[in-house]
Amino acid sequence: MRIALGVLLGFILGWIATSAAALTYGELAHVSQREGAFAMGAIFFMGPAGGVAGAILGGFLGARWRARPR
Repeated sequence: MRIALGVLLGFILGWIATSAAALTYGELAHVSQREGAFAMGAIFFMGPAGGVAGAILGGFLGARWRARPR
């Protein structure tokens, strides 16, 4: 159960953090927002990529947390 929770939370937090970082970078670097192309790429391409990385990390941390001796 902790592994599944770690994967779910890792995916959600990874997606949000990656999307926010990409959008912040776009604003600071003055990337053109014509027709919202950069924002859509940040949310629907970079966000899921960060979500997958976060899910892998969350699953690993959940498994490690579960294996602790008590």
